[in-house]
Amino acid sequence: MGGERQSAIEVLRALVAERTELPVELVRDDSSLLDDLHMSSITVGQIVNQAATRLGLATAHAPANFATATLAELGEALESLADIGPDGGAARTPAVLGAASWVRAFAVDLDEEPPAAVRTEASDGDWELFAAADHPYAEELRNALRSARVGPGVLVCLPPRCPGDRLTPALDGARRALAGEAGQRFVLVQEGLGAAGLAKSLHLEAAHLRTTVVDTPAVDGVVDRIVAEVAATTRFTEACYDAAGTRRVPVLRVLPVRGERTDEVLDSSDVLLVTGGGKGITAECALAVADRTGAAVAVVGRSDPAHDEALAANLRRMADRGVRVGYARADVTDPERVCAAVAELTAELGPVTAVLHGAGRNEPAALADLTEEDFQRTLAPKVDGLLAVLKAVDPSALKLLVCFGSVIGRTGLRGEAHYATANERLADLAERFADASPHCRVRCVEWSVWSGVGMGEKLSVVESLAREGITPISPDRGVEMLLRLIADPDAPPVTVVTGRTGEMDTLRRELPPLALHRFTIAPLVRYHGAELVTEAELNVGTDPYLGDHLLDGNMLLPAVIGMEAMCQVAAAATGWSGVPVLEDVRFLRPVVVPPDGTARVRIAATVTDADTVEVALHAEESGFLAEHFRARLVYSGLPVPEGQPTPCGPGLGDVPLDPAADLYGDVLFQGDRFRRLRRFHRVSARHVDADLSVDEVPDWFAAYLPGGLLLADPGMRDALMHGNQVCVPDATLLPSGIDRLYPLAAGADVPKELRYVAVERDRAGSTYVYDIAAHAPDGRVVERWEGLRLTAVRKRTRSGSWAAPLLASHMERTVEELTGRRVALAVEPDEGHGPGEASADAGARRSLTARAASRALGAPAAVTYRPDGRPELSDGMAVSASHMAGWTLCAVADAAAVGCDIERVVGRPTAEWEGLLGGHAPLAALAAKETGDSYDTAATAVWTALECLQKAGLTTHAPLSLTPRTVDDWTVFASGGLRVAVLATRLKGVPDPVVVAVLVAAESHP
Repeated sequence: MGGERQSAIEVLRALVAERTELPVELVRDDSSLLDDLHMSSITVGQIVNQAATRLGLATAHAPANFATATLAELGEALESLADIGPDGGAARTPAVLGAASWVRAFAVDLDEEPPAAVRTEASDGDWELFAAADHPYAEELRNALRSARVGPGVLVCLPPRCPGDRLTPALDGARRALAGEAGQRFVLVQEGLGAAGLAKSLHLEAAHLRTTVVDTPAVDGVVDRIVAEVAATTRFTEACYDAAGTRRVPVLRVLPVRGERTDEVLDSSDVLLVTGGGKGITAECALAVADRTGAAVAVVGRSDPAHDEALAANLRRMADRGVRVGYARADVTDPERVCAAVAELTAELGPVTAVLHGAGRNEPAALADLTEEDFQRTLAPKVDGLLAVLKAVDPSALKLLVCFGSVIGRTGLRGEAHYATANERLADLAERFADASPHCRVRCVEWSVWSGVGMGEKLSVVESLAREGITPISPDRGVEMLLRLIADPDAPPVTVVTGRTGEMDTLRRELPPLALHRFTIAPLVRYHGAELVTEAELNVGTDPYLGDHLLDGNMLLPAVIGMEAMCQVAAAATGWSGVPVLEDVRFLRPVVVPPDGTARVRIAATVTDADTVEVALHAEESGFLAEHFRARLVYSGLPVPEGQPTPCGPGLGDVPLDPAADLYGDVLFQGDRFRRLRRFHRVSARHVDADLSVDEVPDWFAAYLPGGLLLADPGMRDALMHGNQVCVPDATLLPSGIDRLYPLAAGADVPKELRYVAVERDRAGSTYVYDIAAHAPDGRVVERWEGLRLTAVRKRTRSGSWAAPLLASHMERTVEELTGRRVALAVEPDEGHGPGEASADAGARRSLTARAASRALGAPAAVTYRPDGRPELSDGMAVSASHMAGWTLCAVADAAAVGCDIERVVGRPTAEWEGLLGGHAPLAALAAKETGDSYDTAATAVWTALECLQKAGLTTHAPLSLTPRTVDDWTVFASGGLRVAVLATRLKGVPDPVVVAVLVAAESHP
């Protein structure tokens, strides 16, 4: 209805105009249909029911007083049934969002299945029979149904492979069932081709009817078999039996997104005969086939291009694309004219070697209004038309036969009993031709509704079907699907092509048992092999890990649990085994769970390629309308790649950083379940090398929920992310995305400890990008992350004391920010001296310098000394070191000059400071004034800057000036092209404040 207030009125007006042959603009809103039509109220009722059908409404709900109602009143009544609000907007429940739109092809299989349990109702009732007098067991079956006490009903028995002109019993029986009361049954018995589409349409038009369709040969025990099916039917049943009594039910089974094999049936020497005219779906598909293969296109249609501009434009469009195209006028239901048209086109283009039969007729009407003539008019173009075409061409020369059917033939639809029957019979004809013509590739495609083009758009039913959960096929996706089916030699002759179809009793899809995991127990939308959407409610009772992931008073759904949830739903959606590679993972919005409340999430998985599933996680807090997490899961089966980054070599010893004491509860907010960091081998601003534990915690979820995991220990995986916090210790880092993740699968062979290495690849503003490899004890890479993006969600001023390695990381980043130069730094404790003890002798200091330089570089460093005592590195890197009681600061840079110093802030009289600082004493006073630091702190800062100048080869008489402060707590002094970045802070183990300073040549624009 397009969300327009007047749409129902417009549909009614169009129907009246068709019946009266009046211009639409003369059909008035303010007069009754009876006045406009000058007909009986029964015909008025037919108009209303047809309008309801086009609008996707149950005809039984049409207003009772329609005979005298005005057009406007009827329009409003119909719109109210469609839940159209007074503002013109649809007051509907929003559709459950998926991860991606999809259109898939389904095979129609007959799956063996035991009979359903008989439900005896002990309800008497009469049965009316509609069957030919010579039917072998119809009367016996009616009597058996009466005796079975299954309630009243209508029984229709058709002859074997019922011809199209012998459907009268089915139509009469359906009309009688429609007039019956609630609780009645409708039973259709056929052998092979019959009227299943009609029975399904009846069931959808009259949902109160319990409908049973049985396809069975006339063998011993057939009556008992049918009675048992009827007794077991609660809403709708369709069952097929063979002569041996094996029971099967039709099931749609999804085909792969892409065929395992492909080939091209046609080439530029072929001619494709197209029926159904040169417009709409058929024309789009014909053009696509011609573009792909180079085949010529011969179009047969009823319209005259001289008077049909749309047709003429399409023919020009084909020619402009380089397609050899011809057109001949013919009605496909006229065999003689079809033969003549084919002869014309053959003379122009060559012999026909392929057929695309798209002809069809669809005039929706409620079953109660349908006549036998309506059925024959609808069957003619689909069935008789194909027979006429096959007679006009040489069937033995055909390489390809494509027939355009409709899923309505498989499901039925309100107001479409005749159209369902036509498409059901088209599919049967195509299958029989395929069996008889193995040289020809036959593809009968039973389409769902298309958007923009096609019958659904012509009848204005796309929007009404969408409200029922039926998603239309876009022209691009439809054409793509046809080409896929034609090129796949393994595709079956008849396929159903749909997106979502909503809930229909009459359509059964393959639904194997759903794999039960924490996030799959409540499915909302399920199309096995194509799509699954589930819902889960989160609170600290159902998901105890939330209590260990508390930030700023709110519990956050951990990214690692989100990835586990996405893998669980993808596996359940597909039935695929193994652990996928996660690509393009995005954490777009946090999922917040109030401490005393709950949050609901929906996880949607859509199969998009032969080995690929798109998954999205939506949350109730955003109305399930915004994506919070998203990923692409690829089931490639490839092993985890080996290679960089690799652990540091031996010889450096562990970094003096205790995760329990120095990180968790301070820098890191994660609780017990996620505290997996054990020791660090390297910590720097851009590099982490650490050990972490792997623990299969049993209580990630409540005991009454499925507890199995697909991915190994979420706590370990979270540590692979939060362990990188040591590189940016002055901010809280949260994951925002991952380019690619090769995860470790859960299982008994998972190591109890891993060594992980992370290296910063890039930085953009507040986002830091890392590559990570987790190594098993034997050196194998068992999990790899490429392009982990961690975003600083908040910066914080450090009020407490720094752990030495974290101070070094913080200094590295800030020095680069202030100067534009990278400097590798290390702050190392002197294991031989306690805090405040006297510095080691010269030899010991040199040993400490070598160890600190190695720590800064992440590899053993050989430090030599010039005669003046200045340290050097053999590879040309500049190095500087400073020793304070119990501590060593070392700076290494790829620069001509570098210097560093670390000093405790000691209170001294002003005169003493002036004597120490000499001509730079006024600079200390200015620094104290501008920064707000104490004079002792400012004087110590100037002192460390002078020390850095000396270590860089200058003298204390070099010019030194104060620059404006741009980073909290940091002071920068300038000396020509040199910059000295100075921080006054506290260091764990040192009772007094300390000042650390680093000198480096500044870039032009740091």
